[in-house]
Amino acid sequence: MKPEVGEHIQRRLSELPDRPGVYIMKNAQGKIIYIGKAKVLKNRVRSYFDGSDHAGHRAATLMLPYIRDIEWIITESEEEALILEANLIRKHTPKYNVLLKDDKHFPYLAFSVKEPFPRLSLSRSVKKDGRQYFGPYMSSRYIDKLIDISARLFKIRECSMELPAKHPVRPCLNYHIGRCSAPCASLITQEEYARDVESTRLMLEGKRDDLVEKWQREMEEASENLDFETAMKRRDAIQALQSTGTHQKTDTSDPNMSLDVVTLRRNGDMAAAVILEYRKGVLMGRRHYRLECKLEDDETEIFRQMVLPWYMEVPLIPAEIATDIALPEDRKELETALGRRAGRKVQFTNPQRGEKLGFLKLAGANADMILVEMRAEVQKYSEIDQSVFELQKVLGLKKTPFRIECVDISHLSGTNTVASLVAFKNGRPDKSNYRKFIIKTVEGIDDFASMREVMTRRIKRLENEGIPMPDLWVCDGGKGQVDATMQILRELGHSEDLPLIGLAKRLEEIVFPDDRKSIVLHRTSPALKLLQNARDEAHRFAITYQRSKRKKDLEVEWLKMPGVGHETRVKILSKYRSAEAFMAAPVEDIEILLGKVRGNTVREQVARFCAEFITPQGTAADGENPKDYSNMD
Repeated sequence: MKPEVGEHIQRRLSELPDRPGVYIMKNAQGKIIYIGKAKVLKNRVRSYFDGSDHAGHRAATLMLPYIRDIEWIITESEEEALILEANLIRKHTPKYNVLLKDDKHFPYLAFSVKEPFPRLSLSRSVKKDGRQYFGPYMSSRYIDKLIDISARLFKIRECSMELPAKHPVRPCLNYHIGRCSAPCASLITQEEYARDVESTRLMLEGKRDDLVEKWQREMEEASENLDFETAMKRRDAIQALQSTGTHQKTDTSDPNMSLDVVTLRRNGDMAAAVILEYRKGVLMGRRHYRLECKLEDDETEIFRQMVLPWYMEVPLIPAEIATDIALPEDRKELETALGRRAGRKVQFTNPQRGEKLGFLKLAGANADMILVEMRAEVQKYSEIDQSVFELQKVLGLKKTPFRIECVDISHLSGTNTVASLVAFKNGRPDKSNYRKFIIKTVEGIDDFASMREVMTRRIKRLENEGIPMPDLWVCDGGKGQVDATMQILRELGHSEDLPLIGLAKRLEEIVFPDDRKSIVLHRTSPALKLLQNARDEAHRFAITYQRSKRKKDLEVEWLKMPGVGHETRVKILSKYRSAEAFMAAPVEDIEILLGKVRGNTVREQVARFCAEFITPQGTAADGENPKDYSNMD
């Protein structure tokens, strides 16, 4: 449907140039609400107002009612437009663009290599101050560890004293415990200290093998010269380096490989992006971002908008950026823009196999974890039972099962088939979303057909109301029931977005619909108890509904039984409106109404017919049996 366009907007559309550039949408208050780039401004901007289907970009329709003005900036090329778009989005943070929130300023390790006697320190940003920066790293604690290792192995000073000192000073405690070579006391020359600095740089750059090889050679030479003290020091240094978490086994098969691994995970309007940084074959750090994506359904578009702002702030752009996100059509322009900033060729790749695919899975696991934290914060972490997080872990779910649904089928002697659906939210029963179903299309006992009807009705209802699918569907039964339920989900087109498991009663075995082996959790597992609670609650709710429905049916039909004529029914109903009231009445009143013989006969018939469903007045005290009306005289 073509939207209505005001006179001012129509005039602005007619003025659009046939040039690349950036367009800026504003609301009635003059506030920027969206920024985009275009290869041809006239074609791109006009497409918002011609009724076109903008699949994957809901901003094209949702923001239209609020657009009151359009501005644009012409650029020489689409590549320049890309860079300008990224800068403007970062500056103005428009409402309908994907907003990038850096989770925090990740720490860097700064090495003052221009000083006569360099030292290491923590920095929250990269500055053009002559220092060499390593990172970013995941935490400041990790940087403290690196500084400690550098002091222990290479005696790199930890003080902030300006060196060389005008006059030598007394060495501090670090010198006496072997953590500093005391350049402040002139106990080491600048050339000797420079060799330690170079070794430290080798370690920080990931060249562990080069360093170990160098020390191995020095250890052997010292041993041959009978300098056993030096040989032992080199041996201890090698062992210390290998025992630290700084460098263990090379993370990639290629020790010279340098790349970034980028992935994205999202849930509704929340998304988490993770970048793993591999340098010289070693995983050197992780950056992660929290994204607000109110309108963007297309991960490719999110990636396109985010990739330039990400790399505008980093000191080093690798030659390869691997991602599992479908690459945008203008990938070549993006690669060119990043290549110019990096000073070399930069390319995006979509690995399909091998170790890079494994790196992407690792990045995805990190993103899943961050997304869980984000959702927990939104939903007040304290209100969420921790069993849901354990359940996600043991089942290997991509999404945390904050919402679980479970169905139970119940019938009475092959008739009156009903079903119940129970919902669990944050690990606890969500009774406001319990649902009852009267099976309408199935005759006799056919649990599979009944389940098909219930699931069809439930899923269609969720689709029509625009409610997301549950995070987990629990089936009461083993492999057969689970496979049958999965068949129903495939027919309904939800086999991919609705995770399914079964819980078999005999061993409380968790069954999967795919080739994964079933698992049995410890009986004290909170995750198992959550699944049991969902299954048992569905069964209880179904039985309760079955009994209440049967009771209601009987109460309607309680006098429609053989031996009770029309006149007798009229007499009884004129005074007693229900079977329960009739059974609670004194015997003398019944005899006055119907006569002694007739009254007792009818009373016996009603008691036998309704005994299971009637709770008599004057119920016995706790521990006693209530009066049995079915055996009355």
